[in-house]
Amino acid sequence: MIFWRIFDNRLHATNEVDRLGFEEAEGLRIPDEYLEKKEFMVMRTAHGIGDWGIISAMPRLLKQKYPDCRVYVPTSKFIKQLFGVESNIPQTIFDNNPYVDKYKDFIVGEIFHDHYRVYNKDNSDIPLLEQMLKFWQFEEDEYIDSKPEMYWSDEEKSLGDTIIKNTIGDDQFGCLLVSDRFGTQRGKHHQESYDKDTEVMTKVLEENQMPYFYWMSKPISQTPFNFIDKALDMRHIDLRVQLYIKSKAKVNLSNQCGTNHLMVRYSKCYESQRQYPISHNFVWGETYL
Repeated sequence: MIFWRIFDNRLHATNEVDRLGFEEAEGLRIPDEYLEKKEFMVMRTAHGIGDWGIISAMPRLLKQKYPDCRVYVPTSKFIKQLFGVESNIPQTIFDNNPYVDKYKDFIVGEIFHDHYRVYNKDNSDIPLLEQMLKFWQFEEDEYIDSKPEMYWSDEEKSLGDTIIKNTIGDDQFGCLLVSDRFGTQRGKHHQESYDKDTEVMTKVLEENQMPYFYWMSKPISQTPFNFIDKALDMRHIDLRVQLYIKSKAKVNLSNQCGTNHLMVRYSKCYESQRQYPISHNFVWGETYL
């Protein structure tokens, strides 16, 4: 894989590496002179909602450690300029966040992004954000609360509450997400994975019988989970409002998918893990099935 550098608003390939980041024993950390500028851009080189969601506590934690700093998030224009992809995911994650000072199209100098991380070669169960913050000279007690977080507007919360009230009432409910990775390995149908995903997710649903909002690419009647008594399709709802509704659920259940990571602060989360390791997506508080 390529280790990328972002400097003066351009992407530069540096060298091929076996693993991104720096081993803890190397002692490499962000330069003091960069920290003295107090102008920080939060950046990822991956573009899924989970990729950004798992570092969503970074603005708050940067402000706590460096109180006078300004924290920026890239605009969709800047993402396209750097990576050639269309993405408004950073806005989906960070809109209304009181710790983000501004969305920016550029920033002068270096951007220390997600490739700059400090890992422990003997422990893969360390969230990516904590690895990144260690590079930013954080001590362990300074990132204790690193779970993903979101901030919704009053309008978004009101709309979400209305949808819940009109469809569920005052009862407890869950959220079920079945992504296109369900029952697959590396993009192809995989029967062993299909059987495993079906088995472990069915067990959680049977143990938590209640109405469910669901998101999946086909009608629930065409899936192994057609036994749910009350299932409500949420695909037509605005994404940030969907996430607010999910934050109010008693249970969030999915196969491997980024939006589930976002809910660990708010709900009991279960995830059917894929067969091959994805340790960089480990999140505290999620139960891996």
